[in-house]
Amino acid sequence: MHLIITSLTASALALLLVVLSVITIRARMKHNAAFGDAGEQRLTSAIRAHGNLTEYAPIGLILIALLEANGAGHQPLLIVAAAFVVARVLNAIGLFNPPGPPPLTRSIGIVATLAILVGLAVWLLILVHSPLLD
Repeated sequence: MHLIITSLTASALALLLVVLSVITIRARMKHNAAFGDAGEQRLTSAIRAHGNLTEYAPIGLILIALLEANGAGHQPLLIVAAAFVVARVLNAIGLFNPPGPPPLTRSIGIVATLAILVGLAVWLLILVHSPLLD
């Protein structure tokens, strides 16, 4: 079984993670901060953008993989997986802002991420539960 949609999603999220890692590393080097954020807003933003992706990406990938492995429709799953990646990109962009209320990109990113995770979870429950009802 080839998990093509999961593979594409994992690749896109891995590339985003590398970009966010490089941004964080560069900010750490600039501010000479091996640990913590050295009180620098830009470093705090980089750390949170990186950390936020590592918090949400795994469960999204797991749900996408389980749906794909259990025979979910490829076209709808591909669309939802792409939307998940876009939501994660928007959220990362939105985390790089000065103190104050979250920008629209961050708000859209997190709301879309949570909605997609709920949708994937419900879809998976329905998909794996329906054979039990037969």
